[in-house]
Amino acid sequence: MRTYTWDEYYEKFYDWEESTRVRNLYALTSLGSADEVGEIILELQSDVGASDRLLQKAVEAKLQFPVDIIIELFCCNDEKLVAQALYNSSDKLTAEDVEELYGVVDDDVIIKLCSEKGIPLPEELCESPDVYDSVNDNNRFGKGKEKKAGFLGTLFSTLVVANSIDSRESQNKTFGCNGDCANCPPHYGYRYGRWYYGKNHSHGCEFGGNNGNGRS
Repeated sequence: MRTYTWDEYYEKFYDWEESTRVRNLYALTSLGSADEVGEIILELQSDVGASDRLLQKAVEAKLQFPVDIIIELFCCNDEKLVAQALYNSSDKLTAEDVEELYGVVDDDVIIKLCSEKGIPLPEELCESPDVYDSVNDNNRFGKGKEKKAGFLGTLFSTLVVANSIDSRESQNKTFGCNGDCANCPPHYGYRYGRWYYGKNHSHGCEFGGNNGNGRS
């Protein structure tokens, strides 16, 4: 059986019938750039099995996709594979990227992603009264109805560092507030009777700023 490098496969892809495109996936010996691979994964979505097969290869190769491709992958491809692709790509994400992901990805995934990578939460998500419950810290900071994580949130939790909240608690206990808000990592503050995520908190902070107890 003939084999194809990525360059060969990509060059001939648009000349082939769909059945040939799918068949020759098995003959691939390499992958190309994340942009090219993402493009072909999306082109193959009419045959989701084939599209997921290439996505699986990309996940195993830890390709880092741009956010616009990630969003389109969530429309059709296997959620588990897309969540893994998102995790692999998370080091490249910006606050603007997270804003684009908001509404496409489960809120609990966004919260965990922002917490792990130190990215501010989307403004609309910050205004949700259930934000803090979404990361299951309601037992630590007060009342709140516990919100169960969805499938993606649970899956993403297994991919992201499992002790992200414990690390934040450890920082609180070990370092506390040193008054240097400008250089403080993102964390939770308290305002209008609920917790929100960010930094430079003027109404109470998780690290004991302001009144010294995290609440104004």
